[in-house]
Amino acid sequence: MGCFLRARADLGDRGALWGVAAGAAMMAWMRPGDAVWVTLPLLVLSAVVRRWRSPRLFVALAAGLGTGAGAWVFESHASYGGLGQRLSDASRIQGGRGWNFAVDDQLRSLVGRTLCRPCTGDLPHVAVMAWWFALPVLAGLGLAVAIRAGRGAPTLALLACAVSAAAPYLFLIGYAAPRFLLPAYALLAIPVGDALVCLVTGPNGAWRPVVGTVVVLGLVGHVSVQYVVLAHTVKGTVAVRDGWSRTVMELSRLGVRPPCLLTGHNAIPIAFYAGCASAHTSGNNANVTREGILRGAERMPAAVLVAPGGGPPEFARGWPSHVFGELRVHVAPGRESPWRPPPAVGQEALVMKPSLTLSKMGR
Repeated sequence: MGCFLRARADLGDRGALWGVAAGAAMMAWMRPGDAVWVTLPLLVLSAVVRRWRSPRLFVALAAGLGTGAGAWVFESHASYGGLGQRLSDASRIQGGRGWNFAVDDQLRSLVGRTLCRPCTGDLPHVAVMAWWFALPVLAGLGLAVAIRAGRGAPTLALLACAVSAAAPYLFLIGYAAPRFLLPAYALLAIPVGDALVCLVTGPNGAWRPVVGTVVVLGLVGHVSVQYVVLAHTVKGTVAVRDGWSRTVMELSRLGVRPPCLLTGHNAIPIAFYAGCASAHTSGNNANVTREGILRGAERMPAAVLVAPGGGPPEFARGWPSHVFGELRVHVAPGRESPWRPPPAVGQEALVMKPSLTLSKMGR
């Protein structure tokens, strides 16, 4: 954004033009879809709006997007049946892109849910949500401050990019995660900063004691609430990962050790901790057939992890079952790994082994 504004002010600034192209390429390389949404207002401004029209800026943006997304587009045609098919598959995995009012989902995710899908339950306490509603108000105040200072156009362009970046995650998908809106928050931080500075200082730059104190107390309260959310999230995350580590220890005791194969509930992270391959026959992570799992179980220790209240797949119903905590594990009979942990190996050594793919296990 900064390079775009610099290049608009001085089209002879080659460094700024290269910065526009490089920034667009980096965004498209990381997340092609998001890059298009973030740069959409800039593309429109540089191509359509007379005061902002600049073929050089438009070409720099388009070239950057094309360069960054080139490998992704090529991969779409080489491995996914074309760009349209890949976009269609991505939409299906996300539950179908289209009108989905996800503002309430984003609010529910503010309590520390890294992925809110399905996003159910009550809305968080008002203290947790207050900053989210204050953000657009302060951004609007920041725009007013910028207009009064004669720099309204750049701030308006920045806000347009923030709105464009947030729109698909607020209105086009049916779930939420706090990280989805991080680009929008970063863009909004600039006008919000302008607004806060304007609130706490007078026309001559003098400190306003009353308003300044209120703003400082508000920021302290916000940081305190965020710390509580962080502590709660960390506590829950540590508990979950401790559970995965205990599951790995129990699986090792049952003979499910590398090389091994896991499928079912939370199979991917637990397999990573255990040094096993993970496999799924259905869902977004499907990577093998039923027969493929059975063939794998003939070559190595294999187990099915069953969530509380669930049942094993048909092929594992006859496998011996074991329960630890709320998790039920069905272990394929007749296979034990020749690998044994040395006496000094503990939980820490087990959880650091990398997960292997099923294709590697079959070599």
